[in-house]
Amino acid sequence: MKIYFVASSRLVGAEPKLYNKIYSYLSAEGKMVSDKVMKWIKMGVKDISGAPLKVKKENYIQSVDSVKKADIVVMEASGHSMSMGYLISKALEMNKPVIALHKKEYTPNFIKGITDKKLTISEYNEENVEEVIERALKEASSMIDVRFNFFVNPKILSYLDWVSQKKMLPRSVFLRNLIEHEMKKDKEFKG
Repeated sequence: MKIYFVASSRLVGAEPKLYNKIYSYLSAEGKMVSDKVMKWIKMGVKDISGAPLKVKKENYIQSVDSVKKADIVVMEASGHSMSMGYLISKALEMNKPVIALHKKEYTPNFIKGITDKKLTISEYNEENVEEVIERALKEASSMIDVRFNFFVNPKILSYLDWVSQKKMLPRSVFLRNLIEHEMKKDKEFKG
């Protein structure tokens, strides 16, 4: 399992021990696709908002690339961060399971409004963070997509391209939605 762990640089800078603990636990559970959080801890980065534009662009490119590479995206969402909101949205668009961790006193109200079955929002404290992550990873790992290829004739492909453009929806998402709709109707299926 490939995991991308991300958090706001402000949060990492404020509590490096906590983020080191989370990163260490996650890296024992799967292959990390980015060590950005650990680099920030080691370098003592407190906040990249004052960084040069070049650093911000590199951070953006690396973050989106890491979401693409990951099977599961884990983020700490206890602080207000447009970056975390964007990455949640991007990951869910790519149909990746997302775990949004937060402390009780920092409920991510906006994120709680997202209705996507691949989003798991988990409250934790420093004492139970590893147990919470373990449960969330177990749930998220059951939602990882498995690649499945098949052949279609040109007419079907043309229709899928048309649907994709008309509905602004990737072909694979359209097909997945059709299958899930049929699964709900099929009372004999017990999967």
